[in-house]
Amino acid sequence: MSGNASGIIPLEEGWNDEIKAKAIDKLEAMLNGGLKSGETNMFGPREYVQIYTTCYDMCTQRSPYNWSRELYQRHGETIERYLASTVIPALRDKTGQGGTTLLTELQHRWGDHQIMNKWLKKFF
Repeated sequence: MSGNASGIIPLEEGWNDEIKAKAIDKLEAMLNGGLKSGETNMFGPREYVQIYTTCYDMCTQRSPYNWSRELYQRHGETIERYLASTVIPALRDKTGQGGTTLLTELQHRWGDHQIMNKWLKKFF
């Protein structure tokens, strides 16, 4: 994270280079690739601290560089986008294949949703 000489983290740099690339994209890839049973520790301590620190720093910078509102909005958009682009299509694919198949997929996606929210809550 380079920021600039004054230590200010620009919104797009912090979001795209740190938060999205190192946390959100990695989290979605892990969820889409399938998790081993009971696996929820997806980020090592150093990775986690780096991402958390970036979020914290971006939210505690002085105005007009305090990105709390923008990060909160992008946090919500991330969840909405994941649900719309990944979860809903997966559930629609199982519609008409029998109740058990759909319920199994729903259970799987609900577990993924809980994991995603757990990690996003930790980062933000």
